[in-house]
Amino acid sequence: MFNLFDLMLLMSCAVVGMLFWQLRQISEGATLHAHRLCRQRRLQFLTVARIKARIGKVPGSGLGWNSEYQFEFSTDGLNTLTATMLFTGNKLKDIKMPLYPEPEWQQAPDSQGRIGMGGCGGGSPVSSCSTNKSSCGSGSCR
Repeated sequence: MFNLFDLMLLMSCAVVGMLFWQLRQISEGATLHAHRLCRQRRLQFLTVARIKARIGKVPGSGLGWNSEYQFEFSTDGLNTLTATMLFTGNKLKDIKMPLYPEPEWQQAPDSQGRIGMGGCGGGSPVSSCSTNKSSCGSGSCR
């Protein structure tokens, strides 16, 4: 039913399929890392692309992919900058980003949670920011 040639052909197809599957997993991880980095740095994510992939030795897992991805991002919606991500196997090894100007639409940080009770406007009925006459003495504070 199966001869040696058919068995070798079937095994080689399985190996090629496995390598393709690993490369797809790495590509999905690269997209995830690029999205996360852009979200953390408040950048607009544009695209991600694989530049090269080589089969080589991966520390700890033997044979695997050494790959390089580029992703594009924007700081203001007009310009495009390119960064490079290096992967060894499924793990992110390094990210090389160019210098870029701080995004203009992100001048104020995002607020999360409630303001504490100790500062100005902290929810207390008497504001802790008003001038206290006892600390100024009998005269007016300036």
